[in-house]
Amino acid sequence: MKKIVGITLVLTLLATVSLTAAVDTVRADELYEIDAFTQAEALLEEKLSQVTNDADRAEILWRLARLQVSLGDELDEDDKDGRFAFYEKGEQYALQSIEANTSWEGYLWKCSNIGRWGQTKGPLNALGKAKGMLEDLTTIVNTLGVLDSSETWYVLSSLYDELPGGFISFGNKDWAVSYMRMAMDTIPSHLYYPGHYLKLAEELYARDWSASKRSKEMRSMEKDWKKGSTNLEKYRYYEGKDGGKSKPFYSSVTLDKMSDRQEAVMVLSYALAKANILGPLKESDAVVVEEIQELIDDWT
Repeated sequence: MKKIVGITLVLTLLATVSLTAAVDTVRADELYEIDAFTQAEALLEEKLSQVTNDADRAEILWRLARLQVSLGDELDEDDKDGRFAFYEKGEQYALQSIEANTSWEGYLWKCSNIGRWGQTKGPLNALGKAKGMLEDLTTIVNTLGVLDSSETWYVLSSLYDELPGGFISFGNKDWAVSYMRMAMDTIPSHLYYPGHYLKLAEELYARDWSASKRSKEMRSMEKDWKKGSTNLEKYRYYEGKDGGKSKPFYSSVTLDKMSDRQEAVMVLSYALAKANILGPLKESDAVVVEEIQELIDDWT
């Protein structure tokens, strides 16, 4: 009798494990990290046909949405129809992921695909989608409380930087810089993300504050940082959280001791130095590094 009970217990445990175990996406993630996007997509599509629960389905779908961004980016800039097709497909994958099981990744890659669609279409043509993007990003940082997603802060920064301000839309160049600083400070230690360095440098160079103006503005930002009632509001002033006395990981001096354009060159120089240390880069990173070198040559 004890033997029968034991066998029944083991079978029950095995059944429970099989129902709750997360889908194995490790290999797909590895392929994504080395720019093997087509292979990763094929593997995920195969797994999608096999899953039987919503949680696993959602995990696969947001990864498929992430891949569409990369697949679209690989196309020539003039192939707008091809890019639109990938980004629109990615948005649908993300929507299906959120419907299956709400996750911050689903919202992120929905916004990323929409953002790429907007960049391809042109900011003024994408204004109608901007409010929805902001609502989704707000869900990530406020409702779900996710603050360590570098990609989320990058998309937030891009949204505020690329949209017009004033009566037309809610663009704000200064908030964009703060969100981009947060994106920089949350880059995973094992990843490079050269596009982040490039984006911050471009935003700083365009803003063009002097060292004295930065010092004054950051002291003012510190007050707003302390008053922020939500994460989205608070991190608008992240760069002034300590009045400009913080020292970026790529700098030997504090933020209030240099101009925007001095820092922009410093950021790109650090990105280049890091690329040389890392050795052979994957193709997508190498392309960005070439852009970084061209900008440094132009600015110095």
